[in-house]
Amino acid sequence: MIKITFLPSNKVVQTSAGITVLQAAILAGVQIDSSCGGKGICGKCKVQVLEDGKSLPSLAEERNLSASELEAGWVLACQRSLTQDTKVNLQDRLDVYDRKTAFVGLVPTSLVPSIQKYPVTLTGPSVADQTPDWERLLAALPVAGIGFSRSVAASLPKILRQGKFQVTAVVEGDRLLAVEPSDTSGRCYGLAIDIGTTTVVAYLMDLNNGTVVTSGAVTNPQQVFGADVISRITHASQGPENLLQLQEKVMNGLNGIITRLSQESGVSPEEIYQTVVVGNTTMTHLFLGIDPTFLAPAPFIPVFRQTVKVEVRELGLSILGTGNVVVLPNVAGYVGADTVGVMLAAKADRLPGVSLIIDIGTNGEIILTGKGRILTCSTAAGPAFEGAEIKYGMRAAEGAIEGVSIDEDVKLTVIAGGKPRGLCGSGLIDAIAEMLKVGVIGSSGRYAYKSDQLAKLPPLVRERLRQTERASEFVLVWGKDSASGEDIVLSQKDIRELQLAKGAIMAGIMVLLQEMGSSPQEIDRILLAGAFGNYIKKESALKIGLLPSLPLVRITTIGNAAGDGAKMALLSTEERARAEFLALRAEHIELSTKKDFQVEFIKALAFGIVV
Repeated sequence: MIKITFLPSNKVVQTSAGITVLQAAILAGVQIDSSCGGKGICGKCKVQVLEDGKSLPSLAEERNLSASELEAGWVLACQRSLTQDTKVNLQDRLDVYDRKTAFVGLVPTSLVPSIQKYPVTLTGPSVADQTPDWERLLAALPVAGIGFSRSVAASLPKILRQGKFQVTAVVEGDRLLAVEPSDTSGRCYGLAIDIGTTTVVAYLMDLNNGTVVTSGAVTNPQQVFGADVISRITHASQGPENLLQLQEKVMNGLNGIITRLSQESGVSPEEIYQTVVVGNTTMTHLFLGIDPTFLAPAPFIPVFRQTVKVEVRELGLSILGTGNVVVLPNVAGYVGADTVGVMLAAKADRLPGVSLIIDIGTNGEIILTGKGRILTCSTAAGPAFEGAEIKYGMRAAEGAIEGVSIDEDVKLTVIAGGKPRGLCGSGLIDAIAEMLKVGVIGSSGRYAYKSDQLAKLPPLVRERLRQTERASEFVLVWGKDSASGEDIVLSQKDIRELQLAKGAIMAGIMVLLQEMGSSPQEIDRILLAGAFGNYIKKESALKIGLLPSLPLVRITTIGNAAGDGAKMALLSTEERARAEFLALRAEHIELSTKKDFQVEFIKALAFGIVV
């Protein structure tokens, strides 16, 4: 057995020799980026192995090591095996989760939560009145048909007497969830959860007034098995223990959020009675511990599509065990409950004219409404928009380049300021749009290479364009100005990855328009959902051809609409019923069966305005 210590968290795990750093991190519950799922090809899982407790930079200074020798201290966590006690230093980075949680959410017009609290005063038992405690309580409640609950009955005698027979019953439908001493009707809480492939977000809601008490987020801990859903489905399909591993990862992440929210708000986990969950179809399967294997191959069949309700204790969430978890319905294999949440929040069934709603994240879901129809599809955009397929790409975290402008030279906007570490999706789209504007790349995405093309570039910009042994690349940040000391570049491959992602989105849009018998000019509004959609510059999105060409006033951001839909379904049974209606009404268009998709995809690969 060997001991591995992860810094700066000081988390320790003891395990068998021969394990990789990434495997040890998984055991320790330590987050390491692993977009490729441990295949050694993405380069995101770099860590620094420490010797005698000293960092490689300090050892380099002591021993006069060269830059190449120093660089050798950084290894890929998925490829480095450990045979002795080791300390591993992780790249310390603060993710900017408020990009997901800070949006002002939507509140339903009617506040009708399914959780109700009834304060009652009972007459105590006597020799003349020997009614059992359970019957005594039920007789005082204005709800009929409540069935017996062993777990609630187990503590009922003490609670009744602790409250001197003044108690509050917590009821959901015909289920008695809890009995609390005294009148606690003023404290009634629930959780709205959005399980994204990249980020998990939870909102603690006051069910009495419909407000967000507090919120929190965490990088989806499943990402160590790959940045995309296919990687995770593949991992889950390799055996029940792997499926359980994925479920436990997301549960541990959620329970960590719940602990923090409880401490921040003063709300006990036992006062959180219900959870409503949204996520793509793969994420909801993994959350419930249901085998997603056959979502990956055609015909992409899920195990379930309907709304699912289970008791909390079945899943192990750290809230009231007798409470319930409600997972909103899916539409199809790759259009899940998160898209239903978006439709609910955007009021997709009530929008006039033709509306295009796009939720761009690790997956790209598209909704087109109009002419009495709601069409949906999912495009295989891949995780490029989250930075996973980009050499120096990263999530929206401290040090990520989020904005780029190019005139005489390159100017950057970096999240939280300081030296840049890489670039996130919004920065990537900005960079491509700006390079297109000044002529660093053409509409094909190819870097300028002819002498007349290079002559038109500003001198400082031209210096940043260079040819390597493999291909051309553009230097966004010189090594002396970056956090790592390395040049941060955009390679020709990076540009191709973005072309593939944006081409898939646009092709999906065009296929839905054709299905509805509409043209891009007929679109009355584009609604951009999700944190990514809210932080990209509309001008840049139009410039590269990610969106159909419309006046900017017709393009609106609507925040984390999937999370807002979860809130609405938590706060109102009417909205929950409407979510089921929307899921049934939506017509899913399977792009893999559409011959026009490949035609539109090839056309959409070019950069430029889409008319």
